[in-house]
Amino acid sequence: MKPIGNSRYAIGRTAVAVIVIILIIILGVGIYAISVSHVSSSSTTRTTSSVSSSSSAVSSSTSTSTSSSVASSSASSSISSISTSSSSTTSSSVPSTLVVDEASSPGPVDPGTAYDNNAGEIAQNTNLPLVFYNGSSTTTIVPIVAQSWNSSANGLTYTFFLRNNVYYDNGNPVNAYVVWYNYYRDMFINQGADFALFSFFNMSGVTVGDVNSLNNPQNSPNGNATLLGIMENSSNSITVLNASTVQFHLISPQVWFLPAITYTPFDLADPYIVQQNGGVVLNQPNSWMSVNGTNVGDGPYITQILVPNQYTILVANPHYWAQNITGIPLLQPASIKQITINYKTDELTRELDLETNKAQGAIISFNDLSHVMNSSSTSNLDIPNIGLSTSLEFITIDTLRAPTNNSLVRQAIVDAINVSQIEGVVYDGYSSPLVGPDPIGVLGYNSSITSPTYNLTLAKSLLAKAGYPNGQGLPTFDFLYPQSAYISLVAQLLEADLSQIGITVSPEQVSFDTWVAEIGLSGSNSTAAILEYGSWSAFADFAEYEYIVDAQLGAFGFMNNQTIDQLVTESNTQLNQTLRAQEISQITVDTLQQASVIWLGQDRDLYNTGGGFGPTVWNSCVTGLYYNPAFDGVPFNTISFKCNPA
Repeated sequence: MKPIGNSRYAIGRTAVAVIVIILIIILGVGIYAISVSHVSSSSTTRTTSSVSSSSSAVSSSTSTSTSSSVASSSASSSISSISTSSSSTTSSSVPSTLVVDEASSPGPVDPGTAYDNNAGEIAQNTNLPLVFYNGSSTTTIVPIVAQSWNSSANGLTYTFFLRNNVYYDNGNPVNAYVVWYNYYRDMFINQGADFALFSFFNMSGVTVGDVNSLNNPQNSPNGNATLLGIMENSSNSITVLNASTVQFHLISPQVWFLPAITYTPFDLADPYIVQQNGGVVLNQPNSWMSVNGTNVGDGPYITQILVPNQYTILVANPHYWAQNITGIPLLQPASIKQITINYKTDELTRELDLETNKAQGAIISFNDLSHVMNSSSTSNLDIPNIGLSTSLEFITIDTLRAPTNNSLVRQAIVDAINVSQIEGVVYDGYSSPLVGPDPIGVLGYNSSITSPTYNLTLAKSLLAKAGYPNGQGLPTFDFLYPQSAYISLVAQLLEADLSQIGITVSPEQVSFDTWVAEIGLSGSNSTAAILEYGSWSAFADFAEYEYIVDAQLGAFGFMNNQTIDQLVTESNTQLNQTLRAQEISQITVDTLQQASVIWLGQDRDLYNTGGGFGPTVWNSCVTGLYYNPAFDGVPFNTISFKCNPA
């Protein structure tokens, strides 16, 4: 669940374990207590001077084949739109450091295992994928480490032609062997969202030992004929055609392949660094990479230091290879030379940091935004009107266990919830109504499908028809949710709404880890909650949102409907976009008829950042902010100062 609170969870169709993809309240917890300093490929002292900054000039060509594209007003009048221009200023009065307060520490920062949004934010600012969404677009994908690509008509083969002269800040090259290594490494360690790769590939023909044998700073077979033969074997899922060309052979046509590889787990780590610090172990994370994973990168920033539960410092990559490439936001060189990210769980502290300019950005809970924005001491604060995020918030209803296996009971619950009141009271206008699971703005969303109207009279009659007049005979319904100020407010309103039709709700606030474990339980499990809070956000394709309504995928266990599962499978392999949109729309209709989800809304003006307690409030001197649906947190290289916030 990419956010709830901004961690990510998703489960493979054949997997049982919950895998984080993101949620909106995510209280992602940092568990690694060490300070990270610069390291070299020998894991002691990293030297970056071996790469001349003059060598960063590369071709600015971004042409692709024809297959390279995959086919509201602000909540307060005090909120103004911030320019999307990210040009830097040379004024000496403008600071070179930006300080941002987030609500939770990152988990593992290995680009191949990062599962919460704070870790993803670090990984994506420092390590790059093959392709990525273009700016705020939810439809167009552009080349990043790749320069272009093409795909076969049957959707089974993708060939990527890589840019020349791409390198990590330690001088090690990024090439087709690096791509081969990272994708097989991710499958073998099988952590975080790596499960997605098994929808595309199998590992036959390649062993862990083969992957570990790529172990030199040239990131090449380097005379190892056996390894080269394995890499060039066209029978394997991933084939190196030459040092700058790599080919993927999918086991079935999956229309979401390109969107999926924009995501954090598919950012490319330096193989030599991995190998010098533990290598690849089957089904195990690399403990060194979990802490130091982004300490060597090919992105606009590198990690200077990370102190879990305290702060991270990112500094502009002094040997950045993409200095002269224009038109692709993710590749833009850093304007602000240092980013200090503080992890502060206390919201009052974050508010005070904003008011005193100790921080120029801070996450503020939805239910506290009015107080912060209307304070006389915060007239210099702003929330950029960046529009809808891809973060959905909802409440699930167990469809598999009595009494809510009765559709009349579920429909009564849905009709008794005043969602408009929740949107106004809890989200302070920073949420837009929708009927999920497909987000607004993503292929397949059908605005003509409307949600049920708040109707207490109808809700009471449905309960009576189900055999529970005025709620008589019904047990107390538990409502499970993670620790959060604004979801506590949701719980209060839910309890009050359902009491009006005779249903008693018992809200239960639990730790984030407990909540994650519980939402994956099958709805037929006697310990599963009848009502559960949920949140999900990820790259802008329905394939990442189908988990919400299909228990067979393993993330949410409350609804197992064979018709919906079959449509989900068909939509993932449907290469005709028009037909795919129709299938997704039908899934929405079927889900609505099941009365299994109360859609609270789609968050707006929100980055998928940190503890996910709400939007990031910024000092008005910060400019260039925009939202990218595939980016965790803030793409710091795209923003700058237009004035001195002091």
